[in-house]
Amino acid sequence: MVTVSVVVVTYNRPDHVRTCLTRLHELHRPADEILVVDGSPNDLTVRLVREEFPRVRMLRNELGRGTTAESRQIGFNATSGDIIAFVDDDAFAEPDWLDHLVVPYDDPSVVGVGGRALNDIEGEETRGLGDVGRLLADGRLTGNFAAHTGRVIEVDHLLGANMSFRRSALEAIGGIHGNYPGTCLCEESDISLRLKNAGGRLVYQPDALVHHVAAPYGIGGKRFDRRYLYYLRRNHVVMLVRVFGWGDPIVRYYARATVHEQRQYLWLAASHMRARKLDGEPRTVRQRARSVFTLTRAVAELGGLVAGFPAAFVARRRDERDVHVAR
Repeated sequence: MVTVSVVVVTYNRPDHVRTCLTRLHELHRPADEILVVDGSPNDLTVRLVREEFPRVRMLRNELGRGTTAESRQIGFNATSGDIIAFVDDDAFAEPDWLDHLVVPYDDPSVVGVGGRALNDIEGEETRGLGDVGRLLADGRLTGNFAAHTGRVIEVDHLLGANMSFRRSALEAIGGIHGNYPGTCLCEESDISLRLKNAGGRLVYQPDALVHHVAAPYGIGGKRFDRRYLYYLRRNHVVMLVRVFGWGDPIVRYYARATVHEQRQYLWLAASHMRARKLDGEPRTVRQRARSVFTLTRAVAELGGLVAGFPAAFVARRRDERDVHVAR
């Protein structure tokens, strides 16, 4: 039987860590080891784990906030299991989660298995059934990781809140890339797409279920604010360049699709403002807020897109240097 190490990455959410670990200790098929990697600015999570879960290994990430990928690598380096499973601190596993997660690994070509994450959103289990975890031709990624497909299906990328990888495959691609700051988007897709490029298969197992409560960010702010949108675009560019290289047209396609989409938002914001001036009626607070929302959203996303290119250059150079040093 394969051995499984479970890694929980956290930042400033001790109460969620307590629930997450409690659920992991109730698994029918227990993990061979559980590790928590904490980047919090205080010792609340460290003390909680040591006092209430003494068998859980506690590790620190001194880099602090915005370094989820680096925390995953710290956890990976410290584990010994054949399979490394990652579950978010605000994702609470069902008792049979691990039973289902490990079954696809009976196929030696499978290098990664992801599960389903319910977000308590009406209709999410049937939404996007034919479009789970895809990389589109223009570089965008589909999610739909709450959909119950009724069977195990092959995908292009996995959800960070509920994913696992074969140790040997992760080692073969040089581990986990860092430098996905801010809201830490796209770091899990980086892992998935590099494994796919190396010839491995990734699958989605809908019966491996967690309940994702989407806790507030430990760094403050709303979950899907302008900062989120900025880093969504910035990190996505970095990911595409690192995985596929500057010469791959998918990078250009993604930039073009993003600009086209945001131009529509800018046009919409401008049309709202122009319409109110033409009819002579004062805009209500709600109407003004809608125009500002649309405008600032477009600015944030375009800013992130632009920032992604120099960031990708730096990240790519760093990756090349690391490969050279490893040799």
